[in-house]
Amino acid sequence: MRRLLAAVLLPLVLAAGGAQAQQLDFKRSSRSGDELLSYRWRDPDKREYTTAFTLTKEAIRVSENSFREFSLNAMWRYLEIDLRDEVEKFGHGARINMSRTRDGLHWTIQAPDQKLADQLMQRTKDRLTRSERDYLASHLRRRVDGKRIMVDFAAATTALQGPMAAVARALGATPNVPNSDRARVALALAFFQEIPYAVLDDTERHGGDFLPAPALLAQNRGDCDSKAVALAAVLRTYAPARKLVMVTMPGHAVLAADLPAEQGDWTLQAKGRQYVVLEASGPAMAPVGRVGSITAKYLKDPRETQIWPLN
Repeated sequence: MRRLLAAVLLPLVLAAGGAQAQQLDFKRSSRSGDELLSYRWRDPDKREYTTAFTLTKEAIRVSENSFREFSLNAMWRYLEIDLRDEVEKFGHGARINMSRTRDGLHWTIQAPDQKLADQLMQRTKDRLTRSERDYLASHLRRRVDGKRIMVDFAAATTALQGPMAAVARALGATPNVPNSDRARVALALAFFQEIPYAVLDDTERHGGDFLPAPALLAQNRGDCDSKAVALAAVLRTYAPARKLVMVTMPGHAVLAADLPAEQGDWTLQAKGRQYVVLEASGPAMAPVGRVGSITAKYLKDPRETQIWPLN
């Protein structure tokens, strides 16, 4: 098992003169079982909006705990406890000796004879696989290619769709928005762009850090993959007919939706569909189909990107 390689997720960088995200005001007010969140902000065309909704305190608490508690060291401790439990259940006077290296967790088995040792080694390997999968799933992550640990974008989008329904309703109540999916996507995209960008990576978590949407909104901050998943969770309700994919590239992540493309849009192909790229990270305000210089660089070379279907 190998450690996750550290990666800093980057904010959107547009050419000189691009409009910056404009959050004019943010307020968080506690109610009995809810938090009222209200935002006053401007879109790229300088139109001003007020968007307000409530999220349950429980949804925020769970999201903040998931962010705060995940780390590779915490996962190794969790797995060590489970392996010792498996050896104790096996009995026969068996013992396990564990160590951590740069590649992860390693162990040896001591048992009365080789047959018992082989049986227990297989049981501990199976337990490790189940326990790691459960730990990662509880933090909306997964192991990819047997090596990398990443956010499970599809699972996270599904898990967060319910809590984000309040955001979708609030955006849906915005007056004077044209009745088209592109207009709805544009409004939701601009809303998440105006939330302040923050680097969430640190040396303890070793990259891939992720702030689930309720915590992102309550803390009024987020990085590129956290914002992109939050946007996807909202669009699953706000523009339900649209297929969505996450697109990852070195140090960055963007969302894409199967909207009809317009002139100048950055697009990509996946499984016979064309997707229009959405830069959610901010702080620059990129309209639908427009991307920053870093994203443009990698989109020109499909070998530098990976596409993850969300629905």
